[in-house]
Amino acid sequence: MGLFRLGRSRLVFCACLLITGYFVYSAGIDAFRSKQLGDERDQAAREVAQLEDKKAYLEAVRDYVASDAYVEQQARRQFGYVRSGEVPFVVISPALQQEEQPAGDWWQRLFPR
Repeated sequence: MGLFRLGRSRLVFCACLLITGYFVYSAGIDAFRSKQLGDERDQAAREVAQLEDKKAYLEAVRDYVASDAYVEQQARRQFGYVRSGEVPFVVISPALQQEEQPAGDWWQRLFPR
């Protein structure tokens, strides 16, 4: 009877050990997933902030392009518009080398920050 009792207590101890191990494993997996989701949320927040900055920049460019100042600037550049009383002149600069071409989207090249 003592041997059976000793085996039963070992069985209960092993069952408790397995249940405790499962809970520790489950808590570890949950903590890992929670950290991973937090990191993804932080990355998404940074991406949203970058996109909001880009949106604000593009809206500012849109507003500038719609302004009279931009229209006058383009008329001066492309069509040689000169107001009465102004003296026109042309600045000639050397051509850019191929590797010196600015990078980025067309609106970033057209309206550098």
